[in-house]
Amino acid sequence: MIVDTTGDRNRVLGEVDLFAAPLLVHEKAIYIHEGVQHHVDRLDWEERKAYVTRTDVDYYTDADLGITLKVLEVFDEAQAARPGKRQRGEVMVAWKVTMFKKIKFHTHENVGWGSISIPEQEMHTTATWIVPPAELVNRYDRDTLDGALIGLANLARTTASLLLMCDPRDLGVLAQVQAPFTGQPTLYVFDAVPGGVGLSERLFNLIPELVHASREAVESCSCADGCPACVGPAIEVGHRGKAVVGELLTALDGT
Repeated sequence: MIVDTTGDRNRVLGEVDLFAAPLLVHEKAIYIHEGVQHHVDRLDWEERKAYVTRTDVDYYTDADLGITLKVLEVFDEAQAARPGKRQRGEVMVAWKVTMFKKIKFHTHENVGWGSISIPEQEMHTTATWIVPPAELVNRYDRDTLDGALIGLANLARTTASLLLMCDPRDLGVLAQVQAPFTGQPTLYVFDAVPGGVGLSERLFNLIPELVHASREAVESCSCADGCPACVGPAIEVGHRGKAVVGELLTALDGT
């Protein structure tokens, strides 16, 4: 629950789910409600309440989320030359947020940072994951591939939410250069809700459409090396990140 303490009377603004709370309403976060900025003054994790006051600043906050994922059971799988192997099943996701950055509007400069002290959280949910063909990913060195997979995950979350007609925050993503379960580069998309609500199950049958729509998004974006509108900023995905994501999607796209 988010409580606005601005003025003489407290007012409940709304709620965020448990998975998103460490990202959106950690202490010192800038939380935006109906276009109005609010500063998170205090987060009472035990009571599940965040106390905020209205503010007006020229930056937003971006928390760094560390995720680990363990596959518990495989429900279904499919194999094709393009886009490669895909599976879906039950997973255990653990996540922890340890720090946040203050990012200036328009320029996306990092103008500050802070630490976050929130316990690690766990949930069982459902996921769909893609394993691209080895002959495709083996073209790249580990650092280049790592950046490209991060970009692919950023893009997949946005594109999948459009295909599924859901909020991007309803989905979680994780890209691993060498996933413990598959032993290969793997992209996971999971329901950001305990137990899952069927989003990843629907996505399993939409992987070809996801790849094609993601490819179109990269090709239509006018940025040079990556931006928040496509794969993410170059500082996050590497100077070749956008180009490699485009190459991967072109090779994986069967249309």
